[in-house]
Formats: sequence, C-alpha cells, structure tokens
Amino acid sequence: MIRVAIDAMGGDLGPRIAFQAVESILQQHDSVLLHIYARPELTLPPQLATHSRVVFIPCSDVVAQNEAVDRRLFSRRDASLYRALDDLAQSKNDVVVTLGNTAVMVALARHLLGLLRPKLYPALIRELQTSPLRCLVDLGANVHCPPSMLQGFAQLGAAYLEVHPGEKARVGLLNVGVESSKGSHVIREANSLLARECWPSYAGFAEGFELFQGEKNVIVCDGIVGNAVLKAAEGLLAYIGAQVGPGHEINQLFAKQHRHGACLVGVRGNLVKGHGRSDVNAMVGALEYAIEVAQFNLAVEIEKKLHTQGIV
Repeated sequence: MIRVAIDAMGGDLGPRIAFQAVESILQQHDSVLLHIYARPELTLPPQLATHSRVVFIPCSDVVAQNEAVDRRLFSRRDASLYRALDDLAQSKNDVVVTLGNTAVMVALARHLLGLLRPKLYPALIRELQTSPLRCLVDLGANVHCPPSMLQGFAQLGAAYLEVHPGEKARVGLLNVGVESSKGSHVIREANSLLARECWPSYAGFAEGFELFQGEKNVIVCDGIVGNAVLKAAEGLLAYIGAQVGPGHEINQLFAKQHRHGACLVGVRGNLVKGHGRSDVNAMVGALEYAIEVAQFNLAVEIEKKLHTQGIV
C-alpha cells in the first residue's frame, strides 16, 4: 500500500481541491492510502470521511503562501506541512504532496528530512517531456545560485533522468548563447566546472529553443530563470490551446506529454510540489505523479545513483 500525504491547506483555491482530487484517486487506485493534513474544523465529504483508505490528520496551524522563512518556522510543529514532512521522516508516509509555500517547503524538507550531502542543495525538477524524458532544474527552490550549486543541479538532474530505464543524461546549461564568452561570470564558471567532470555527460550551453527538443535532455538554470521559463511556457501553451479549441490535436498532445507537479530532489524523502493555483485536474496529476515517485522510491534510487558516481 502506497501512503500519500497531502498538505490540503497549501493551495490558493483551498482544501476542496485536495478533497475532490482524493475522490478521483480513490476511484483509480486500489492500493493507495491517503493521509489528509488539514485544519481540525474542516469537514471531509461523507464519501471520504467513511472511506477505509482515507485518514484525516487534524493540524492546528497552517503556513501561508506569503510567509517568509525564519527560525520560528521550525517550532511550528502542528502546521500541516510540518506534520506531513515529519511523518515522512519517520517513515509513516511514502511521499508528500503540497501546493504550498515553496521556500517554506524547502526549508522544512532540509530540516526534517536532511540533505543527501552537505552543500548539495535540493532542487525542484520538472519533466518537460515524458517520452523521451526531458527535465528542467531548478524551478525556484534556490534563488541565489553560485557555480558550484549549478553543478550540483546538473548532478541531481542527471541522476533523476538516469534512474529511469534506458535514459542517458546529456546536460545543457541554460544561457543566452552557446559561445563560451556568453553569459554571466556565474554561468561561465559553472560551465568550466561541468566541462571538467566525467559525469554527468555535459553538452555545453543550451538556448531557450532547446528546452523541448534536441540532444540536451537535462536543462540546468537557477531557480528564478527556471520558474519564469516554465510558467511562460505553460502560459503560451494555455493560450494556444484556448485558441485552437479543446479537441485539437495540439491539446491532445499536450495532455499526453504534460506532467503535473515537480519533484524536490536532494533530500532524503519523496516530495512533490504542485502550483499553488492548481485546479482539481492539476492536483490529480500531482497525486498521480507522487504515486509513481513513491512506487519507484525515487529519492532512494537517486541517492544510489549519486553514490555510484562518488558524489554522496
């Protein structure tokens, strides 16, 4: 039985999104147990309240989307996200799903789950394409990224890709051009670090048009760039989809290839982050992704891969 923890208080649209998504998941999966972390005054829909595979875990505190990270965060042990991650650390859950505050999620994950290696900073990875697999890292877990941090993102991204059967990582560092003179000092230094390594396989700078096609299948950037790129791409696809209509083959292709949610890698546990503005369909997609992550025990597999490369 896969145990999925849901921080139901994290999304912009409220806990009803999580409740409706849970109903859908229960219909589609027979071997999933869903732990819902939410305020005690909330009432589950009757079909969830009496379901044998739903556990309601009341939490008296909630971390808001606009809250900053400070020391007091680590004493808020009855916050829904804190409780979910703490239970993951104690092996009471197999994966956590949240739509909540990214900075708080990363800080609590580092605090409660621990890092795979000191100074190998956790990063959010998003699958841009599922077949063949392509991914983008980082998406906002880190804002100020020195060259060594970008090198770590490349290692985490390559490990994520290569634990999937038949996949071979070819890393590209997102830049304004492919020439060695292009980019900031940080980008150029990260390029030098990656070029000296035997693993992962490094293919040099990548430009924006290479995100979705080409030989480079792990695109590395800092969190600000990654977050902006991802949301711009999603916004463009949504605009095009609205113009051509729901039955158009573009929308069908997008639905087939689209992956909801991003995975936080670099910590000792499975954690999936969805957009704060996620609707029910996006939340269902994030839960489906989380189930796959837990079934594969992705965090353990990534740690094994990094260990074989002498990184952890």
